[in-house]
Amino acid sequence: MKAAQVENQIGVVGAGLIGMSWAGLFSAFGYETTVYDPYLKKQHLANQEINEIWGSLDLLFDGLENKKRVKFSDKIDDLNSSTFIQENCPEDLTLKQQTISKIERVVSKDTIISSSTSSFMPSELQSVCTKPERVIVGHPMNPPHLIPVVEVVLGKAFNLEISNRAKYFYNSLERVPVQIKKEMRGHLANRLTSALYREAVYLVSEGVAEVADVDAVMSNGPGLRLALLGPHMNYHLGGGDGGYRSYLEHLGPSQEARWKTLGQTPLTKDLKEKLIHGIESQNPDTSELKIKRDNSLIEILKTKKENKL
Repeated sequence: MKAAQVENQIGVVGAGLIGMSWAGLFSAFGYETTVYDPYLKKQHLANQEINEIWGSLDLLFDGLENKKRVKFSDKIDDLNSSTFIQENCPEDLTLKQQTISKIERVVSKDTIISSSTSSFMPSELQSVCTKPERVIVGHPMNPPHLIPVVEVVLGKAFNLEISNRAKYFYNSLERVPVQIKKEMRGHLANRLTSALYREAVYLVSEGVAEVADVDAVMSNGPGLRLALLGPHMNYHLGGGDGGYRSYLEHLGPSQEARWKTLGQTPLTKDLKEKLIHGIESQNPDTSELKIKRDNSLIEILKTKKENKL
């Protein structure tokens, strides 16, 4: 499996959870990858993390035989030969703007700077840039090396050639880039998940169900279907022979009735403690749970691929 040749040197800014996942993916597909982080952790631990990511990808893809060892640096100048930058700083707008400004001074004028931001709009990131159109959002879902979707969002300053180049690059990594038509806080995926999470929190706050029960209903119910098909297509199937039209005509009113009762509650200190207790009382082994989650994701992705879903 060969990587596309449009990009040859990839820079990853930030060696946290998302940045390391991206770096493992880029390098597994044969891209020369440099990870920059001013607070770089011990390199042997970082290399171990990359090896674990490679192991997961080998279970999912055949032919990843051109892996490149990731380079780590605490000097931003080492990004100077990168043709594509994936930025993964903490979700702080000022920090991201400052970091992107520094990146601009180091890289060439043709380098794309793609931010993994989960909330900020590209226009906010572009506001401090000398060449704003090359700054875009390429938002993944955690973990990026397994979850295929990448939301590509352009700002007020945009260049369709840059967008196409970014989508081509993400496609070369077996990702599913989706062009978002209009910038909006939270993009698409996080707005959908936030709507779900808001109701999950509300149900606990109102005493309708415990944290564990909300999770059980979701993971053993609608979550199974949503892993395979999106909400619109699922409701199309729910309409029987008449499809989505039949569903909306017959069951649309019941949806609207439920929408009117959906709740919203502030995350007070007491509510946060209630939510945290609901998780900690289950005494989850986070490391073991992460491994089980990732292994299950791999099997789901294999199934989707086999069934062309």
